[in-house]
This record gives sequence, structure tokens and C-alpha cells, in this order.
Amino acid sequence: MYDVRRLVLIRDLAEHGTVTAVSELHGISTSAVSQQLRALEQEVGSVLVRKVGRSLRLTPTGEVLVEHARRVLVTLDEAESAVAATRGAAGGDVRVVGFQSAIAALAGPLFTQLRQDHPELRIRLVDGIREPALRAVQLREADLAITYHYSFGNRELPSGIGSEFLFPDPLVLLTPVHLHPAVAAEGTAALADEDWIAVPDGGPSIESLSYLCRRAGFHPRIRHRISNFFAMARLVEAGAGVTILPSLTVTPELEHLVAWTFAEDTRMIEVAYRTGTTAHPSVAATIRALHRVARARRQAPAGFRGPIGRTA
Repeated sequence: MYDVRRLVLIRDLAEHGTVTAVSELHGISTSAVSQQLRALEQEVGSVLVRKVGRSLRLTPTGEVLVEHARRVLVTLDEAESAVAATRGAAGGDVRVVGFQSAIAALAGPLFTQLRQDHPELRIRLVDGIREPALRAVQLREADLAITYHYSFGNRELPSGIGSEFLFPDPLVLLTPVHLHPAVAAEGTAALADEDWIAVPDGGPSIESLSYLCRRAGFHPRIRHRISNFFAMARLVEAGAGVTILPSLTVTPELEHLVAWTFAEDTRMIEVAYRTGTTAHPSVAATIRALHRVARARRQAPAGFRGPIGRTA
């Protein structure tokens, strides 16, 4: 019988391409990954990977094994879920990883909903942005991830991960109030000569700011690099520049800075899970509660009164 932990490693090698990436993913040394892959080859009795240049490539046997490994891992989750279902009501711990603004918006209503419906179920929250959150779910370090993708971006998910939409989080353009009339008349293009405030390169929101500025016909002159959304909004208030943020991150006292809401350009907030766990009573109960919380949020009145639409 093949070692399940080794099947996970070769699956991850197929997805990430290098032993170094797999070692970083699992927090073990590259030599340990290589040793486990060699042990798996001994179990299988065939060569699974070959070195091509500086990377490893799966052999035809390796590709067949990876395809079956993915199904085996889903089946193991399904077995655990089915056994848990025999115990009746949802209970125990559910580990949820989510990014800060989503946790701030959803945690309170989620805890209230679950205390009412499933008092024996306990949520464990961990702060984490999209890619680490999805990895945590895939590696069984978490049960659910509250994450997102941009409506104009890539929605690709790791192997064995599914997701369900919760609610949209529109992007908003923040400027000092004196620039609002220009934005209303000309759209984002009115800010081509302004200083911009953005997260450092590689940050999760730089993609949206760059995309919307390019669509308006210019490359933003980024003057300030700040990793905290609230601090970015405060800099706008101080007149240091302009920025684009998800609406969830704009606190009520700073809503007067919103010059435009991009109705069609949003973060699509979703809950992600391993596909084999959807029948697990506690996971399913948490997903249902998240949907109720999200539905209530969608039905609430819009928070911003500024212009709404797509900018030129």
C-alpha cells in the first residue's frame, strides 16, 4: 500500500514543479522531499520523476500515479465526512483561514449564527491571505478558507479545492474631496497626474489598482507603498495621494473619500474547501452559516452614496 503522505508530496510536485517549492509548502528540507519521493518510487517499483535541466518532470508512470493520488485524497476526505455524519449533529472544531477585512465583516455574525444553530460547533479563526489560506486547506491545516478572486482576474484553484460565492466586495476609488468633481466628469483618467498610494509589489491589491489605471489609459505614478489599507485611506485624507481599495476596508469615518464605486469590478468573496469535505456535518454547517451571513449582507442597504459604474 502506498504511503498517503508521499502521495501528497508527488501531487504537490506535479502542481508546483520543483522540490524546493514542495519543501517550502510543507516546511521540510529539500533533501527530505527527495528522500520521500525515492521511497515512493521503491513502493511503486518504477521511476516516477526524471531530472530535465534544473527541474523534475513526471514520467508517464508518475503522471498516472498523480491522477490517482488526487482521487485517493478526495476519497479519504469523503470517508472521514461519512464517518462524522454517523455521529449526528455538527460539533467539534472547524478551522477557518481568512483575510482580515473578511474576518472583520463576517466573524461576529458567523459566531452568532452558529451559537444559535450548532452550539457544539467551535470555530477556530486564523488570519491569512488568499494563497496561504488555500494552501492551508489543501494541506489539511484548515477546513475552510474565506478568500476571493477579482472579477477581472484568474480564478484558478489548487487541485482538490472547490469554492462557493458569498458576496461581492466592489472596488472603490478614494481621493481628497476636492478631486471628486473631476472624477465624476472624467473617471479615473482624471487622476493620471496624481500621486498614487499602493501596497508593495506582490501585495494582493496591487493587481486591481494597476488593472483599473491601465484601463483608464495611464500607468499610475506610485509615490507611497503602504501595506495597511486603513493607513492608505488616512494618507488620502491627508492629501498625500489617491488610491483604489476594496470597499470592505474603508471604515465609516472615511467613506466621504469615496469618489467612485466600480460596480462591475469587485473582489468576489468566496468560501473554499476540499471537495471531499462538503458532506462533513461541521464543515457543511459552517458553509451554510456563511451563506446566511453573506445573504444578509447582500440584502443590506449599500454603504456608499458616491457615483457608481465603470470608469473610462
